Amino acid sequence: MSDSQPQFDTIAIVGVGLIGGSIALAARQRCVCRHVIGIGRNSERLEQAKNQQLIDSFDTDIRSLENVDLVVVCTPVDRIVKDVTEVLQATPETTLVTDAGSVKASICCELAKISGATSRFIGSHPLAGSHQSGFENADADLYVGRKCVVTPILKTPQALQDSIISFWQSLEMDVRSMTPEDHDRVLAFTSHLPHLAAAAIAELVQETALDFAATGFRDTTRIAAGDPELWTAIFSENTEQLVTATDELMATLQRYRDALADGDLNEVRKRLQSAQRHRLLYEKRQGIE
Repeated sequence: MSDSQPQFDTIAIVGVGLIGGSIALAARQRCVCRHVIGIGRNSERLEQAKNQQLIDSFDTDIRSLENVDLVVVCTPVDRIVKDVTEVLQATPETTLVTDAGSVKASICCELAKISGATSRFIGSHPLAGSHQSGFENADADLYVGRKCVVTPILKTPQALQDSIISFWQSLEMDVRSMTPEDHDRVLAFTSHLPHLAAAAIAELVQETALDFAATGFRDTTRIAAGDPELWTAIFSENTEQLVTATDELMATLQRYRDALADGDLNEVRKRLQSAQRHRLLYEKRQGIE
């Protein structure tokens, strides 16, 4: 959107952390808007974000939002419904609203019950992030080449969907549309279960053994360093799908366990080869060398 008219005049980011800060920085650098407002709980932190030129102005009260074209809610998933509801109440009917939460069905279902919400709100999930947190780690290129899932429901106007897709594309994301339910089913396996498994392995290894943990432990458990409060909220909002995924993981581990106990190395090898193919296919699709 660099040399042409900005897509939006004013964007508000509710929750200026790593995700929200990166959206703000990316939008500013790509001239997607003229003005970025940061909304958060801590005025000192917001002042720091302004000094680092992530945002142009800030406020600690969502109700202060008035003439805003787009609001992106980047708060923890268990707060998104409340925050979006307050945004809808504070802003005119022309203001578009989306979020960046990694769970969609519960959020979209609750917000669909609010009169007029479906004409202004559509769920989004930019599939990018880090085990780090805070706007200090914001990166204007965090979203480049990464996927973003937009989750319309039956009542979502096409114009709203097109505008939000265009916004994420302006941050150089590859945007896909899915139902909220399909999103949660897929992300349970590709995001939520890996974090649960990484946490389980990290917890399993005794402190006395950590001095002998090398790259295998490091690579497998990296995401276990994520914020426990944030991930507890994510797990709680997608419990049904995550329980199903966990059951399938346990069944798969049981098959490995049984093959090892029976000395069936052919079965072990076949499973390792299958896992290798899946990993190599992932690397190819992601352009990993």
